[in-house]
Amino acid sequence: MLFGMIELFPDLPIVIHKQKETIAALKSGEIDDLRVSNQLPIDDIVKYGLKENFLRTGLKSFPDPRKQHDIPIEVLLLPQVIQRLDDEHSLLLAPHMLNSAELMTELGFSARVLDEGFNNKNKYPRETPFHGETLKHVLLGVKPEQLVEWFNTEWNKLMKSNAPGRTKQYIIDGTELLIPKHLFEKYEGAGVVKDSDDNTSYGYKVVWIQEIIDRKGVIRSLKFAPIQDNDLKIGKELVKNFDFEEGSLLLMDRGFLDGAWITHLKVERKIDVCMPLKSNSEITQFTVAQAATEDKWMPHPTRENQRIYEIRKSELDWKLCQCFNSGVLVNFIKKNGKEENIVFVDTRNGISGKNILATYDQRAEIEESHRQMKCFQGLEKLPSKKYVHVVFRIIMGTISYNLFNLFLNSEKCATLRDYTLKTHRQKRKVEERNPDIIIYTGNTFAIMKNLDFLDLILTLKKSVRLKLGKIFRELSSG
Repeated sequence: MLFGMIELFPDLPIVIHKQKETIAALKSGEIDDLRVSNQLPIDDIVKYGLKENFLRTGLKSFPDPRKQHDIPIEVLLLPQVIQRLDDEHSLLLAPHMLNSAELMTELGFSARVLDEGFNNKNKYPRETPFHGETLKHVLLGVKPEQLVEWFNTEWNKLMKSNAPGRTKQYIIDGTELLIPKHLFEKYEGAGVVKDSDDNTSYGYKVVWIQEIIDRKGVIRSLKFAPIQDNDLKIGKELVKNFDFEEGSLLLMDRGFLDGAWITHLKVERKIDVCMPLKSNSEITQFTVAQAATEDKWMPHPTRENQRIYEIRKSELDWKLCQCFNSGVLVNFIKKNGKEENIVFVDTRNGISGKNILATYDQRAEIEESHRQMKCFQGLEKLPSKKYVHVVFRIIMGTISYNLFNLFLNSEKCATLRDYTLKTHRQKRKVEERNPDIIIYTGNTFAIMKNLDFLDLILTLKKSVRLKLGKIFRELSSG
């Protein structure tokens, strides 16, 4: 039974896994469709989320605006997750993503793709599969802020309770979602910004909070804005409403530097901060001069041709923020031959320079996650220009990304550099000599091994075999 809801929707175009009933129908010569199971590598990721029971729970919590409906919301949304994992982007392709007998058995249902819509209630024919059309209508009744609240509330709780290896170390960061200049006015809610070199960019900005889970990032909260909005302003709003535990550590880049805000985080919210400082900051300029005078350099713990200087607490005095308690200066020569100095500070007491650098280096893993989401999940592929569709696509991509990282955690994969979504898609199972066959009849389906299916057919009466033969020819010609 489909999530205990099928009895409420007798005309639901969902096919239920009922082995005995379907085989009995087959023996009498009744069959609607026949498919060979197609097991994709990404199906393993979806099965993991279903077995852990957080994927289904999260999808069911969607802010469904429908008061009456034929298709449960989780049935509409699950193919969207599969699509993002497989780098597919059309709403109309969703029904065709579910072709694995093993995954269908785990789910207990399959989606019947109809040529003219999801039911027979319309007066006029429709030519789209039910998933795409129904979901489009659902999104017409949802506001973008409802989707953001759904992710930041329901999925935040699920990630917190279903992520083994939690560290209470968080990263706040932003990424830009660029759109073509000539389409700018057609994208709802998009913005425009010029950088210091007078280059113009168009699109959106997403700022998110990720928790480091065993060296991988799981996005726990996010906020959307036009591309020109300031990262610090968005970040402050996001952090204000996030449920940090006392003693959490927040890693941020220098764009989030604000002395009063960092003091508030440390003193009032008991959240520590680790970050680099701007090159023109008082602390950086003083520390560079002090290090040159004392000449107490040490080799960088992990990078050749770089050196570090341990900063004392007394050297971290800054009138705008008295909360920096540990620090380290990194000195190196850039490829262009110029000398570079970067100061990293930490509000925790007694943290060595080596440990500060090891902590902040975890940001590199998160930067890799940004690259993966853009390159391998098509984060910037925004086929619909409606703002609610843009937000929906990014959130579903984020859910898929989190699911993949938790799956990698369960597989004990060390880092994203060891294993990417692209490499997982490229995995190919050994060709199955005896594949699963999916048999559809009425509103039920059964799964049999190919040889068992053939053996069953050979035992049937001649009249039934002739009837099935005619059906098979019709199916193959279609």
